[in-house]
Amino acid sequence: MLLKLYFSKKASKQKVLNIKMKKFKKNIKDVIIAALLSIAIGLIFMWISTSCFNHSFAHYLWNAGYSLSIGMALFANAIVFSFVEKHFISWIDHPVKSIIIAIAFHLAYSTLVIFFFNWLWFVVLSHYTFVSLLKEEWLIFVGLYLVLIIITAIHYAGSFFKVWREEAIQAEKLKKETIALQYQVMQNQVNPHFLFNSLNVLGTLIDIDTQKAKAFTLKLATFYRSLLQLKDYEIIDIHKEIELVERYVFLQKIRFEGNLNVSIDINESIKGELIPLSLQMLIENAVKHNEISKEKCLNIVIRAQNSTYISVENNINPKFDSGHSNNIGLKNLTERYRYLTGNDVIVEHTHNIFKVSLPIIITEP
Repeated sequence: MLLKLYFSKKASKQKVLNIKMKKFKKNIKDVIIAALLSIAIGLIFMWISTSCFNHSFAHYLWNAGYSLSIGMALFANAIVFSFVEKHFISWIDHPVKSIIIAIAFHLAYSTLVIFFFNWLWFVVLSHYTFVSLLKEEWLIFVGLYLVLIIITAIHYAGSFFKVWREEAIQAEKLKKETIALQYQVMQNQVNPHFLFNSLNVLGTLIDIDTQKAKAFTLKLATFYRSLLQLKDYEIIDIHKEIELVERYVFLQKIRFEGNLNVSIDINESIKGELIPLSLQMLIENAVKHNEISKEKCLNIVIRAQNSTYISVENNINPKFDSGHSNNIGLKNLTERYRYLTGNDVIVEHTHNIFKVSLPIIITEP
């Protein structure tokens, strides 16, 4: 066992090392490409501005050094911009604002680079005055800004399409997870055990209390109708979700009599949306995985927390024949809430309590 663990850790370290080496090689390749492009662009502009190819080796060397220094500094623009993009840019949510910020940053950074290196190479090293530099070598500045526009346009396009692709992939993933969750919830409610238990309760009520049997039948039908109506909604109002929960709890309370206690503490002033059937699924899981009897009552509390989360909390009375659980429902809920709100579902599991808190979805008015 120890030998297996040793080789597993060694393989993991090797994998991390390979990833770092691959990233390092890519960075070196990018630097070489940027350097070659800088020199090539410098040569092209030198030939265009002088209309001559016959220059001394020293002149070519000077041009290569100048092009390399200013070109690499301009290409480094993308590295610095990644910080700005991470903290201030949102191409999908605020495209106009993002473009303004991006253009202002690139313009400020590139102008600083262009004037600094031209001052260094022409004024300091070649003894130009700054006025003569602007007068005699104005074509250099025009060329540098043209190159800047091309590089910036390519970078913007790349950044935008990268974000767009990630959004498309995430949306498709969410769609699949939504279908999977809807399927699981519907499967839980139409599976033979649920139908058997519901019909068994109904049969017992018919013999004991016909009025109660009628009420049970009506609630059961209403509950299934709600399931069918909500299956195509991505989000619903909190209080509509509570109505569905109350119908479900009514059916379960008749089944378990006084051994199931569900308390709902949601003020009418709480505003926002939830993913349909999410609260019901958490209650279903609590019922499925816990023993419910006179000796061991199941107590479930649903409450709002600071208008930001809705929590479902229950005591733990584990039963050994609750069936296999792969947690796909809770996993899908977590992914969907993270996508819709940017916040995670919070799961707290202690010796006595199991609690799941769902972030409230706030939609813009």
